[in-house]
Amino acid sequence: MNTRNLIKTLLALFLCMFIILSSYLVYIVGKNGSRWFSSPYNIRIRTQKSNVVAGSILDRNGIVLAYSDADNMRQYNSDRSLRLSVAHIVGDNFGQTLGAEALYAKHLLGFDKDVFEMIKNADSSKSPMGNDCVLTIDAELCKYAYNQLDGRDGAIIVMNYKTGEILVSTSSPNFDPKKVEKYIAKELELQDGAMINRTTSGQYVPGSVFKIVTTVAALRYIRGVENMEFECTGELLFDKKSGKLLGNSKEIDKDDLTEEYLTLIDFQGEEHGTVTLKEAFVKSCNSTFAKLALVIGSKNLYKTAKDLGIGREFLFSDIIAYSGSYTESNRDYNLAWSGVGQYKDIVTPISMCLLTGAIANGGVVMEPRLLKFVKTHEGGITYSATQKPSFTALSKSEASLLQEYMLEAVKDGTGRRAAIDGYNVGGKTGTAEVTLNGKNKSHAWFCSFLDSEEYPFSITVVVELGGSGGSVAAPIARNIFKKIISSQE
Repeated sequence: MNTRNLIKTLLALFLCMFIILSSYLVYIVGKNGSRWFSSPYNIRIRTQKSNVVAGSILDRNGIVLAYSDADNMRQYNSDRSLRLSVAHIVGDNFGQTLGAEALYAKHLLGFDKDVFEMIKNADSSKSPMGNDCVLTIDAELCKYAYNQLDGRDGAIIVMNYKTGEILVSTSSPNFDPKKVEKYIAKELELQDGAMINRTTSGQYVPGSVFKIVTTVAALRYIRGVENMEFECTGELLFDKKSGKLLGNSKEIDKDDLTEEYLTLIDFQGEEHGTVTLKEAFVKSCNSTFAKLALVIGSKNLYKTAKDLGIGREFLFSDIIAYSGSYTESNRDYNLAWSGVGQYKDIVTPISMCLLTGAIANGGVVMEPRLLKFVKTHEGGITYSATQKPSFTALSKSEASLLQEYMLEAVKDGTGRRAAIDGYNVGGKTGTAEVTLNGKNKSHAWFCSFLDSEEYPFSITVVVELGGSGGSVAAPIARNIFKKIISSQE
């Protein structure tokens, strides 16, 4: 190859590399630009805060959650209970959290203004004013939900599964936005984890709410599974050394076992007898879902979990939502427990709320929305959110079958305490076992939806160390749904 051709080849190669790098730069800025901009290390934001009167943050009904006073100092709602209930959503003025104060800084500080507005502000003797952000949340409903936790740690999120709007998002422990400067100065003590928004970042063992995932996997990988019958004796036995399934407690006499064994038991050792897939779901039968997991296989269960949003990286426009995870295992005992939502399964409340909403919405996950619209101090609208699908998690037939199962679970199963007269409520309970200081405790879970054109809402409730999902979390969901219905009548 002569020198001229070599130069042409190298030039073409460098040009290709430049195009690839430029395309990636455009992609990565488009994907993560808003998050980089909202970083507390962004000097432009810190400078702008001293030069601009930041706009207000309001809920969907016009309740002011945060505003700038005459001295350009950031102030928050005077109702302490309400302020605490929306603390993680509103955020703080010191960049300690990723609430609206940080995520929507470009609107609040006027970075979204066009050239003509900037010229107008430059000619004015008054300090420039940012725009107001109106959120999708109902602050009074958030306060009601927060009070339902009754001082316990946990998280509650409610979404409109047709539009993606977040109506309620609250978690505990939390912080007071008015006192963040004192927390930073160590003048006030802050509870561990109080700055973490548990609805989007809380990573929990799911317990039996994960049976939603196992059910979908069974429908996909076991032909005719919905018509099969399973035998539950309340206990499965596994070889301790190999982890292999030995059988159920009626098939094997424990006294005849020469090797040490492990057990997988149903809640309170209950025996469900012969059950179909639907009956196993409604009764939340551990033995059946453990057996299903062994047939489905670890790789297929992993793939299904990811298809449904567990372990998937969520980069939504309005919020940052952390993903959960599913860990594969070839050991029968571990795989069986993962099928019932234990072992190393991890989910976030928002991921389960999105999945529950998708079931009610024909399989489609709507992109969650927290910012409803942005307006200038003069009343003009500069941004208005639009609803859009995020991804399709289930087929219509899968969603329809899961709807049926979840409606029956509330009508005549473990979720009965979520029932509301005159309304179709679907749900799945979870009692997730965790170990704390050497003692076995349980997180109480409930994932639910209202099957209603008028009130298309899904909810996820987690009460840390709360006990049974059916007795603790399900009634909370019922109360919140009833409050939503009464407030919108």
